[in-house]
Amino acid sequence: MVISMRINSFISNFNNMKKFISKTILFASPILIFLITVNYFGDAARLFDNDYEIKMADIISNNKYVTNIVNFDERLLQKELISNKSILPDIVVIGSSRSMLINSDYFPDVSFFNNSVSGASIEDIASIYQLYKDYHKLPKKIIIGIDPWTFNDNNGQKRWQSISYYFYRFQNIINRDNFKTFKYKELFSLSYFQSSIKFLPRLIHQNIDPQPTTVKYNITATRLTDGSLVYEKSYREVSENGIKNRIKSYLTDKIYSIENFNTISSKIWIVFDKLIDDMRENNIEIELFLAPYAPLVYRKIEAKYPMVLKTEEVIRDFAKINKIKLYGSFNPFKLGMDESYFYDGMHCKETGINIIMK
Repeated sequence: MVISMRINSFISNFNNMKKFISKTILFASPILIFLITVNYFGDAARLFDNDYEIKMADIISNNKYVTNIVNFDERLLQKELISNKSILPDIVVIGSSRSMLINSDYFPDVSFFNNSVSGASIEDIASIYQLYKDYHKLPKKIIIGIDPWTFNDNNGQKRWQSISYYFYRFQNIINRDNFKTFKYKELFSLSYFQSSIKFLPRLIHQNIDPQPTTVKYNITATRLTDGSLVYEKSYREVSENGIKNRIKSYLTDKIYSIENFNTISSKIWIVFDKLIDDMRENNIEIELFLAPYAPLVYRKIEAKYPMVLKTEEVIRDFAKINKIKLYGSFNPFKLGMDESYFYDGMHCKETGINIIMK
């Protein structure tokens, strides 16, 4: 009798569980489908549109600027640009968005290209360098952008995975290209959803294809024929108060990619050291570029993020020992820059780049 009651109780509980799971699936399915649909079609980082970067590279390769550009994969763009090159560049810049405004005006009479990508990590720099090697288009000089987060193991930079194949080639590691896994995981990502849903109205109502132009300054951001960037009109044309508000806003959040920066990563330093050695073995002249923070931001960094200051100290010593030319500083006061030289808390205006480069 007791055994029979237990069996009946188990069957009853099992049936209830089945009903609960069925209801949960019925409830969750529309939400999951909506999430996947928005992430696929909104596609904040252009993970699922393989033609966009090819279109951009084709325009630049035909000696036109390209504008009307949104949410594309900057890493895949570099791959297309390098593979398309018919002229070997004399000088190449590889860094983050903080070095993206360096353009060919600073290097007259030589061929120049800027291959910088937003939030560049050491993996990005090594991957882009390896792309030049693989296509047999190594330049005579490479200017490497060193950022405050370059040697931070906890910088949170993952975007390099779209060109991870080239990083593993540089490291002589059997290909562990996991970009496809990374890409499809984003279909289920809530953070990717938050970014992607913003692009749906534009996708529905506007032409978001990249457009060729001969005009340098446009309403939307523009990539020039030398790979450098011109910001969109709303970001360029900002009042003094607007800049101060951007800087204040920047300070209210965590400082980009330097949280939990506890030590200069030995693992990253090994890759950096190998990169320098490899460039020298290929007779490439090396220079280093450090872009500053806005003054108020740097004051906070001085007080709370000592490893950023240590990074600059170590890089300066490294450059001196290895006889490598170094431009700039993370410290705006060393460069005589106030807020008027910045677009926001971490990006110099062209006037700031001029001071560093000249």
